[in-house]
Amino acid sequence: MNCLTRLFLTFRTLCVVAMVVAFAGLTPAVAQDETQEETESSAAPEASDLVTRTLTTDISSKDLGVLIVPLTVSEMAQVVEGWQAHVRAQLEQLSYLNLDLNTATGAKADALRAELADVQQTAKDYLANYQVTVVGWQEKGATPEELKPFQDYAYAAASGALRTTDLRTLLSAGLSWLTDTDGGLGFLFSILMILVAVWVLMFIARLARRMTDRGLTRVPTLSKLLKSFISTAVFWAVMVLGVLVVLGLFGVNVTPLFAVFGGLSFILGFALQETLGNLASGLMIMVLKPFDTGDYIQIGSSSGFVDEMSVVSTKIRTFDNQIIVVPNSKIWGDIITNVSASETRRVDLVFGIGYSDDAALAIEVLSKLVAQHDLCLKDPAPEIFVGELGESSVNIFCRPWAKNDDYWTVFWDLTGQAKIEFDAVGISIPFPQRDVHLIPVEGAAQ
Repeated sequence: MNCLTRLFLTFRTLCVVAMVVAFAGLTPAVAQDETQEETESSAAPEASDLVTRTLTTDISSKDLGVLIVPLTVSEMAQVVEGWQAHVRAQLEQLSYLNLDLNTATGAKADALRAELADVQQTAKDYLANYQVTVVGWQEKGATPEELKPFQDYAYAAASGALRTTDLRTLLSAGLSWLTDTDGGLGFLFSILMILVAVWVLMFIARLARRMTDRGLTRVPTLSKLLKSFISTAVFWAVMVLGVLVVLGLFGVNVTPLFAVFGGLSFILGFALQETLGNLASGLMIMVLKPFDTGDYIQIGSSSGFVDEMSVVSTKIRTFDNQIIVVPNSKIWGDIITNVSASETRRVDLVFGIGYSDDAALAIEVLSKLVAQHDLCLKDPAPEIFVGELGESSVNIFCRPWAKNDDYWTVFWDLTGQAKIEFDAVGISIPFPQRDVHLIPVEGAAQ
């Protein structure tokens, strides 16, 4: 028995030693695994910890917007519900305070109003965070059916808090908002800054346009139309860039605007094909200069002086002071006659005299009238000759030259003076007439 006892004790001791060695060999690995898990947990907190952190009541809306970025849709739902509970708790406290304020007077009422103002401010901050979480949840893919109850609650909470607050507290809160740098004063300061920015922007744009006009005056080959277009384009380019800069300074994200402009340009390219054609024609007119402002032009059935030109149309003023607006594509696609392109112009006059009148005398009278007229040029020399034998008259062509600005003065003067002189020397100006000969037919009734 003693031997058996010793053998049993020895076997048990060996087993204990083996277990100790095995445990000692596994312990570093286990400790290493636990250390690794602790490191991982410290490096990346679990989602539930992040959700808990987003629900802390002292967090700002800006920090909350940063923390909810990695959350999933389901986690965002938890955050929204949590902030709804925060808002509800504040509204509940507001309700109790309003009930107590209905029956309170004196110092107690003043204390309740002071406490009510603090709770209102806290509820306002909570409601702002609540709205941030609702928007974040929507961006993560929440359905409209899921969002609607929470959005309705936010609207009802804000309107209900105002509706149930007594008038004196509302006036006090409104006065506090007006005198707060984050409220009325901040809003007024922002409006003033916007007005100042717009004024500075207009000043810079006008200065850029004046400098552009001054620089373009040194390029005599450019037309007035092209110079006006370039200066106007510079003005609006500075305005657009300035507006983008001002929006960026006020914290507005202008990056989506470029995407919007890109999409609109693609759509407008199809919708405004004719307008773009007018734009291209206007640029061609400005570059090639077939006419300029102040020129007298003839386009199809329209004629007059060019008043002004935009990138899509040209405004023409007729002699009777009518304004004709012609699309640039119609002008560029038609024959353009620029009457004002040359300094001098030939005045074409036609005088019809009777076949029985002396054509040489009529030519002598017209030559004398042209020589005596101060606005008729000696060089080029005038041309006066019998140009046509018409049905009812002998047509005398009178073609003196005059300066462009004197064309119509010479035209009307010579027309009136020729009538007076023809009458004085007995030269008739016949009206259309026809001789009818009756031929007798044999056997016809007399």
